[in-house]
Amino acid sequence: MIERKRSHAAVITRSGPIDELFAAAARRPELVSFAAGAPDPALLPVESIAGLAAAALDRHGRAALQYGLTGGLPALQELSRKLLSERGIDCATGDIHIATGASGALHNICLATLDRGDVVLVETPTHGPAVTLFRSHGATVIGVECDESGVLPEALDDAIRRHLPAFVYLMPTFHNPTGRTMSAERRARTAEVIRRHRMLAIEDDVYVELRYRGAEVPALTSFVPEFCAYLTSLSKCVAPALRIGITTMPQPLLRDVLVLKQGIDMQTSSLTQALAAEFLGGPERAAHRQRLVEHYAAKLDRLAGALGEHLGPDFRWTVPDGGLFVWVEGPPDFDAGAVLPAALDHGVAYLPGSHFYADGGADRGNTLRLSFSAVPIGDIDRGVAALARVCRP
Repeated sequence: MIERKRSHAAVITRSGPIDELFAAAARRPELVSFAAGAPDPALLPVESIAGLAAAALDRHGRAALQYGLTGGLPALQELSRKLLSERGIDCATGDIHIATGASGALHNICLATLDRGDVVLVETPTHGPAVTLFRSHGATVIGVECDESGVLPEALDDAIRRHLPAFVYLMPTFHNPTGRTMSAERRARTAEVIRRHRMLAIEDDVYVELRYRGAEVPALTSFVPEFCAYLTSLSKCVAPALRIGITTMPQPLLRDVLVLKQGIDMQTSSLTQALAAEFLGGPERAAHRQRLVEHYAAKLDRLAGALGEHLGPDFRWTVPDGGLFVWVEGPPDFDAGAVLPAALDHGVAYLPGSHFYADGGADRGNTLRLSFSAVPIGDIDRGVAALARVCRP
């Protein structure tokens, strides 16, 4: 084999636990997998998408199959502006970029902002693939202390002073992995820290459409738009395969992102953008969202009930207001990573909580994340019962 140079990113990046558990689930269809936060296949709107594709081609013609503007399809940008307005974000159409998923938008921002040796601050715990992405760009990732309401403003202030980060990455609404939601008061205090330091903050808001109870909270970006990049997508609320991310950010950053995107994928697919515009502009959106909310809320209730019945008083867990995740904390001597092989043998999968800590979570091994979205509701009790058998032998 010809020897070749490997990039820094290729050397340090490894396949994640979600990929491995997806592979295990594919080999074992009987496995109850609480591991991956994918939408329920039964809720993917196949019939609606088929009709919307025809409508998109009828409206846009051959332009839907051609190269388009790097910033995005103007019709989808305008509909996205209205969507963001619903979340308290007031921006111009020209401030909006249609990316290839929220993950694509995050990658583009990293290209525009990160050099090797830079620091990125994240919540403790945080979204594992984001940490992998930041490190692939050569960044040092440092966790900031949080409580049940999200990042602690005093801790964030101190971390910014000490580390002078390139940016702060936050998920204030239906946080992955804990499910927590930051209150409006906490968002205002966090925004004040961001403003005082003139610090770029990235708000990842991909689960916001999946609220089952409680009052809506304005996006963190609405409190400090001049220093925030806001990321959302249609992956969780329509279909992941569309690869539609919707972002708004300060103009100087957006200019850099669009120049760099031209060298990555030139533009997000014109066809899926046109299809997404038909979805957001038509009656399908409200009806589909209602189906999602009712379906996932029932699953969350079933999961919470099963945990109460099977796990017992030594374990604690969240019951979030929305999103796709329940965070479980066991007694101090419980090791979720060590128990996982036995859990797989008993027919159930989950993600150990240690995977969500920037420092490796060596002292957080008693936590785990359960995603209920893709598990058939009739399998939830069986999966939790199997989990309890290995957690409480």
